[in-house]
Amino acid sequence: MQLKEEVTLIQRGNRPISDYLHAVKSLADEIAIIDHPIFDDDLTLYVLNGLGSDFREIAAPIRAREKFLAFEELHDLLVGHEHYLRRLETATQQLVAAANYTTRKPGSSGGQQRSYSKPNGP
Repeated sequence: MQLKEEVTLIQRGNRPISDYLHAVKSLADEIAIIDHPIFDDDLTLYVLNGLGSDFREIAAPIRAREKFLAFEELHDLLVGHEHYLRRLETATQQLVAAANYTTRKPGSSGGQQRSYSKPNGP
């Protein structure tokens, strides 16, 4: 009974998607040995429920499917999405770095400033 509860409540957290899916699959395999196999549609829902907000974009269409995916298909989709998120994060970091570089022009970083005011006096 405890294993069933674990598999329904498992969360990805910060671990890589492959590690998360391996943990879910291991629990499902243990349950299959002790009791009976978990159907792919139930396993898919458990996985999607524990993914977190990073995977919201891909979880919604998977939930909306009429036919549930085999675990291997789900694995491939989620690993692909994780790679997409990494590329997106890398591209964003590069854009921020480039933007920071171009806004730091010589003389604008608090260096010497020249004053062009007229001197006082006759």
